[in-house]
Amino acid sequence: MAILPNFGAATFIPGAPINNPYLPLIPGHVLSYQGDETDPVTGEVTTERNDLFTTSATFEVRGVATTVIRDTVYENDLLIEDTFDWYAQDTAGNVWYFGEIVINYEYDDEGNFIGVNHDGEWSADDPGNQPGWAMKATPEFGPAYYLEHAPGIAEDESIIAETGLSIDTPFDHYDNAIKIIDSSALSTGIENKFYAPGVGEITEVALAPDGSIKTKVDLYRTGDVGAQDPDDSDDVVPELSKLHEGKAVKNLAEVRDLDADDFTGTGAAKQVTVIGGETDSADALGAYFFDAATGAISEARILFTDLSAAAPGASIAVEVPEGQTLGLFLVRGVDEIGVDLEQFTDGGLHLTNLLTGAPGSITDLFAPTVMDDEGNILPIQPLSAFGADDGTNLLNPAGSLQAIGLSSKAQEASGIEIIGFEDRLNTSPDYDGDFNDAIVAVSEAPIAATTLGHLRREAHGTERVALDDDRPGRGGGDGLDAGGWGADWFEGRNGADTFRFSATAFGADRLADFDAVEPADFAAGFDCAALDTNNDDGFAEGDPDVTVGGGVENLLASVASLGANADFFIT
Repeated sequence: MAILPNFGAATFIPGAPINNPYLPLIPGHVLSYQGDETDPVTGEVTTERNDLFTTSATFEVRGVATTVIRDTVYENDLLIEDTFDWYAQDTAGNVWYFGEIVINYEYDDEGNFIGVNHDGEWSADDPGNQPGWAMKATPEFGPAYYLEHAPGIAEDESIIAETGLSIDTPFDHYDNAIKIIDSSALSTGIENKFYAPGVGEITEVALAPDGSIKTKVDLYRTGDVGAQDPDDSDDVVPELSKLHEGKAVKNLAEVRDLDADDFTGTGAAKQVTVIGGETDSADALGAYFFDAATGAISEARILFTDLSAAAPGASIAVEVPEGQTLGLFLVRGVDEIGVDLEQFTDGGLHLTNLLTGAPGSITDLFAPTVMDDEGNILPIQPLSAFGADDGTNLLNPAGSLQAIGLSSKAQEASGIEIIGFEDRLNTSPDYDGDFNDAIVAVSEAPIAATTLGHLRREAHGTERVALDDDRPGRGGGDGLDAGGWGADWFEGRNGADTFRFSATAFGADRLADFDAVEPADFAAGFDCAALDTNNDDGFAEGDPDVTVGGGVENLLASVASLGANADFFIT
């Protein structure tokens, strides 16, 4: 028979940390878990993962200011559960569990979203309910105790089974671990949970009544969000042309955050233009406004229901009211979430703070929950561009940064805000952090065709041709002589290989350097089109310096006429 911990005898100090060695809940800390589950009937294997995010938010239950833990669960990358759990530690070191808000997302056999339920939701504030121990102050053997006590809803109980364990997981090796067995009168089977000092839970094994393993989930990642960079003066803006598919953008804490002033309206329209992007997902782009003074987020809408189907350079004018700021967000995997986003192109999406029920704010300490006009919760996770701070973004699940500002080499792009989105959370095993999954621009007026062409070429991903460049520290070795760094810098962009000559004109005396260039360095049967030496796009207007069709020989014969700072594209 499990004992009910004596809540009346416990003392809590407002703001006291939860620093129990076996369950440290540190604000900003994220623990990510993953495991496979095999259906006993069909044999189908699904991968389940969850992010346990200790927020800086508090919520009062039974007169205690509890810490809010956001636990979000995915099955094969589909959102299936989202909970807000409430914990606090007493002066003796016991960690208490006070209840949870539960959202279980339901889908039919075809994958269509059909609604949510709140099974398992409870609060110690409700009559007849009592908080329980999530972790005892010290791992001592003794009788079982209630973890949660909401009769008929949540009756989990725990018992410390083993201590002093050494455990190896795919993530790490742990000493002095403990094993706790959880069970419930409301369900069959048990869960063996293993905790390591200074970490928390590291492994969980769910057993069926016959002792067979139903699921095994392991910790695979730890991270921290909300870390402050004391000096933003040295922050950088990555160049659009330097994004590489699959190559992570480094030092995100040093990337300049988007400036809200650049997106604040004056009552006129702003143009949102699709520049490009490379991803294996069907992603949507949405928008909302937030009050520049209060941060309150308004009704949201979907601008592009599927960016992969958007026409090149597709643009939408968005009227931004005076005093409001335009916020953009990405929705990943619109072909998998089971919701038709076409119904929200005129609005009808409400980003809500689920703890308070109020509209979300860019100052919230966790990501909003999305509802429709009738207050129905939807399985949509907006990946916001705004809210970023020093490499994190509390408006996104688990505080993951999902967008960065970018710069362009084109002088005519001055005043255009360019945003690169990453469509996977940084807690996902498939995260690559390249921030080129969707690239959009925000401008005061429609972007000129010449400028748009330049931006699109810059956005089309970059792969180095098998020639190095002579920039300092790059090693050299291709046999191309001198001429200043950048003189033999070759880049490729999805079938448009860019040759950029800087510092000096590319004279005929340099043609000998190109004897090392072979047709095999390029796609067979390429055609060439040139740009003006002033970087205007020769495709749209003006007389190009060179137009070449055919093979490398014509390229070598004609490229000498390109002037300094000219761009030459192989299409």
